[in-house]
Amino acid sequence: MTRTNSDEANGGGSTFRSNFIKDGVLRYPPTSVKVVIVGGGISGLFAALECWRKGHDVQVVERGANISEAGDVVGIGPSAWVSLQKYPSMFEEWNRISDDPVWLFCGEDGRPVAPPSEYEYNSNGVAQHVCYPLRIKPLMVRSQLAEMLAGQCKRLGIPIHFNTPIVDYEEDGPSKRATAMTTDGQRFSGDVVIAADGIGTKSHKIVLGEEVRAISTGFIIYRLKCPVSRLANAPAFQQLYQQMGRPEIRLGPAGQLHYALTMAKDYVSLGLSVKDDGTATESWSATVSRDYVLSEHPEFIDCQPVIADIIRNAPDNSIVRWPLVMRNPQPKWTSPCGRIVQIGDSAHSFLPTSGNGATMAIEDALSIADCLRLGADDVGTATQVHQLLRYQRASVVQQTGMNNRSEINNKMSNDVLRQGKWIWTHNPEQYATTEFYRARSCLESGAEFHNTNLPPGYVWTPWTIEEEMAKEKAGVHSQDLKKNGYWGVV
Repeated sequence: MTRTNSDEANGGGSTFRSNFIKDGVLRYPPTSVKVVIVGGGISGLFAALECWRKGHDVQVVERGANISEAGDVVGIGPSAWVSLQKYPSMFEEWNRISDDPVWLFCGEDGRPVAPPSEYEYNSNGVAQHVCYPLRIKPLMVRSQLAEMLAGQCKRLGIPIHFNTPIVDYEEDGPSKRATAMTTDGQRFSGDVVIAADGIGTKSHKIVLGEEVRAISTGFIIYRLKCPVSRLANAPAFQQLYQQMGRPEIRLGPAGQLHYALTMAKDYVSLGLSVKDDGTATESWSATVSRDYVLSEHPEFIDCQPVIADIIRNAPDNSIVRWPLVMRNPQPKWTSPCGRIVQIGDSAHSFLPTSGNGATMAIEDALSIADCLRLGADDVGTATQVHQLLRYQRASVVQQTGMNNRSEINNKMSNDVLRQGKWIWTHNPEQYATTEFYRARSCLESGAEFHNTNLPPGYVWTPWTIEEEMAKEKAGVHSQDLKKNGYWGVV
């Protein structure tokens, strides 16, 4: 480890600063900004790493006793990994634990109806993604990703306070401080508190003045992750698995249901979308038994024996029954004085069909850390600049979740989940660096700020879930979204 003490006077009255490198990570000069991050999930831990790298004094508070093992898999695109190679140890770990699958769209009998396709940004003949020449391996087990980030925090000496549930937030304008408070009266204060505690965040009270209402899409999803080792005596699965070359993600219908089946080297993940009866809850602990799923949906036994095999062999208490709900785009992510700012699911939740929820959460982390560096003299304004740079982009990606769900329900082809290069050629860290002062000037003057992190030519307009669902009910599907601006890949 190469270490510097405080800045020293050099001959002639100038100052010099030696490099600070820890675990191979070069740190920016200290900013004196004290950051408290609430939530030890993907967005919170990545924000902690980026805040440390950008010179801030950072600590994390997490309600759980340790890094959560809940969840199945996440797909994370290039725009989230622009700083990955700046963490050499983590970069090597990422390369070990990530998977590089192909997509297969299948019919009701489980057979492919189109040739395998690469993730869009890994395809031939498309624009170079933002991390080129790195080959993006987008698929990761959620818990392994969180452990990877926590391990990097530990190597950098970033404290994570476990068993610390935050129940309230407050800010003090005159003192320019914000505080996150626990059930037993502990107070974690800093120049800024970043609320990365997900859909149930208690920060909505101070940011919005009310809780955010969840709106059902009319569907729920059964979600499970199963080790391949448990499927040795599952003949239908083994017949398919033994034919597999690379990891695969299979999407298709099964009677009246839709499924997403992920098969990797060590595990399989399954998502089954069914009609909502109003009883599912947004909790990784809301599990149901294998027998329950098969008895409720007996069509799998005949229609999809591979899926039935996986369900029969899933670990006990591992099948989560999750409602497919959304919150309307939330244009306000900061408290009145800007000392509390929401990122990730606290600011914008996504349907799984958006394909970019985790990517947007990490983009937030990259953006907020640099905004706080550039705006260290006025943290309250820096968080508002971050919101200005991020809100419209997140809103459009949220809308793609509605668009893609509608398309999947109506056709199966390789262009259904098209994203467009505007998503995966974007560098959120660089965008914050280059656009911060222009955005701050617009905030201060009241001038309109035009984001350039949207599809070229895109005309941004507010939207609501209710409007999108009304269109869908009327047969006017939202695929017109991808006719607004350029969504191409070259």
